[in-house]
Amino acid sequence: MEIYHDVVPYLAGISFREFFEDTDKMISAWQVATEWTLETFHGGLAPRVPTAAPNSYGHLICLGAPLRQPEHGEPNIAPVTDSLTEAIRLLEAAQGMDYTACPIFQRYAEVSARVRAVFPDAPVLGGLGVEGPITSVALFLGEAFYMDALDRPDETLYFLRLMTDSIIAFKQQVNAFMGRPPIDPSGTWLADDLASMLPPRLWDSFVVPSWRRFHQGTTHADHFFVHCEAVVPAQLPYFRQAGVTFYQPSVSPQLALADMRALGLPFDWLLYAYHITGMDDAAIETWVRDAVQAGAQNVRTQLGAYTLGINK
Repeated sequence: MEIYHDVVPYLAGISFREFFEDTDKMISAWQVATEWTLETFHGGLAPRVPTAAPNSYGHLICLGAPLRQPEHGEPNIAPVTDSLTEAIRLLEAAQGMDYTACPIFQRYAEVSARVRAVFPDAPVLGGLGVEGPITSVALFLGEAFYMDALDRPDETLYFLRLMTDSIIAFKQQVNAFMGRPPIDPSGTWLADDLASMLPPRLWDSFVVPSWRRFHQGTTHADHFFVHCEAVVPAQLPYFRQAGVTFYQPSVSPQLALADMRALGLPFDWLLYAYHITGMDDAAIETWVRDAVQAGAQNVRTQLGAYTLGINK
């Protein structure tokens, strides 16, 4: 069972905006959530390790994406431009940049230090995320990316290579900041949900080379964990071509266990919070048994504000 971070402000009675922008309230909220988890599950479920409030778009914000923080929702970003030509110019200009000097990076480093002062097991830098290559170009350009992929494939592929190299540089600098080897010797992971928005016929030219480039630039090991949601069966054969060694489909309702079994890669299987809360014990046992028999190496569900809000 994973603890989704929206549990933390929910239990503390603060807004998402306060959780992300008020460090004192954020730290107090982690204390509340940690104590609640230990008391509720009697030590049977480890509390989530506190970090600065998770923001998946740290790398893109460093590249100029405008940050938007709603009062009662996750932070998000707006596209930087809808012009492929301008996007290429911006990424070319960003080559060799020092991401650790960016305001969002420095803020997360400062907040992470304050969190570590209260929770010594917290990471040196936590919460500042990076998206995969396809997701990053799609967020940077907005929906124009998907049109450019069809109408201007060569230029779009060049922009995608620039973005992939930028992601690699960001991850290497984060590793170095945390005192780790810039190139991870044990393997790498990638979250690239918006890759599934590309039709299967474009995966061979867009997704496979960008994932392989990312893998080769972030580790010397074979291990390559990929999280990609909303995937359809016709996209699955490309995971092996990209060198993926473990696949996490998460919320991919068009995939069945039979599809995952046919894929032949290690995978995990998620029982969505909005499903498990409507199931009885027998149905949950059947779901788990079917997942294990199909070869899932990990079966999981999530505890979030939704489940608490409906008293489940």
